[in-house]
Amino acid sequence: MKGVKTIFNISLKARFGSLKLVLGYKGSKRVLGVFGVSGAGKTTFLECLAGLRKVMSGQITVAGEIWLDTDTSCFVPTEKRHIGYVPQDHLLFPHKNVLGNLEAGKARAVQGGQDFQGILKKVVAVLELEPLLDRSIDQLSGGERQRVSLGRALCSGPKLLLLDEPLASLDLLLRRKILPFLIRIKEAFELPIVVVSHNPTELQVLCDEVLILENGRNVMTGSPNELFTSDSLFDVAKEHGFENVFSGTIIEKSDQVDGLSLSGKDGDLCIQIPATDALLGERVLASIGFENVLIGLDQPRGLSARNCLSATISRVENAGTRWLVHAVVVDAVPEFVVEVTYDAIEALQLESGARIYLVFKTSSVSTLTG
Repeated sequence: MKGVKTIFNISLKARFGSLKLVLGYKGSKRVLGVFGVSGAGKTTFLECLAGLRKVMSGQITVAGEIWLDTDTSCFVPTEKRHIGYVPQDHLLFPHKNVLGNLEAGKARAVQGGQDFQGILKKVVAVLELEPLLDRSIDQLSGGERQRVSLGRALCSGPKLLLLDEPLASLDLLLRRKILPFLIRIKEAFELPIVVVSHNPTELQVLCDEVLILENGRNVMTGSPNELFTSDSLFDVAKEHGFENVFSGTIIEKSDQVDGLSLSGKDGDLCIQIPATDALLGERVLASIGFENVLIGLDQPRGLSARNCLSATISRVENAGTRWLVHAVVVDAVPEFVVEVTYDAIEALQLESGARIYLVFKTSSVSTLTG
């Protein structure tokens, strides 16, 4: 498209042991996700981007800067690519406190013409690190270590941020605490980001586009929803936690349930979710499984399920062994996807343009943040 700047232009051919990496991607999306099963080559791809692996042939251009071009023997070493790399195991400096870890990237930031003190102040604010600055690394929880690791990478003033399974080492509770910080990073720092994850929901929340790797090759590219609801990927994605994801504002609170406004207007389009720690007016990210939503042709009455949304079917498609109904509630809310049987499609005559009701229980909703 004319006027759209290419951010990533990547073409790689390399062999590492039994893995043969043959990968090509060109795109203008700022946050790129990489998904694949164990051994697909995800981390190897990141290491190639960082200049940590020798590539037989190819090209790497990020935001207009050429880092690799084997045709012209161009190779920019790792330390001159100005990359912020957050590996799975954090790798913080144990002999430094939190502030010392954040300051580890000062020389690189200054070398790149960055205002380090300005970056440090912004990172501390975005990741809420002020209370931790004087602590030693062994005094930090797993979630705090992850925030410091993210902060250290950002404090170097990177031109590209690489995140290798940023939530994989955390339990579910800590994931819910760290995911909002990843969203904040995406919104606060205007830099290209590559996220590797085996969790489709995390990629759906964070990424604009996703590469699907299989045995070192990118076999599919597209938006997270488009890819993970396709017939070739849906079963795998669902097995790895893929669900409907939506956000809203807390407008009511009680001991057991919260009221979540999906439309941004008080009570205009509100559902009930399990009680959260979020305050009134805070944004919350939530999800619900495709099989936990029921479809009705008429507005139901007398049900224990407390949530009912009027929707219009946008399309019905086959996803391998299952059928998926895509439904639009309002323009501001992502499409809901409902898993049904073919018998249900025939019996209810579900087709594009049909008006339906989506029904689900409060307890079926999971909160990803809040």
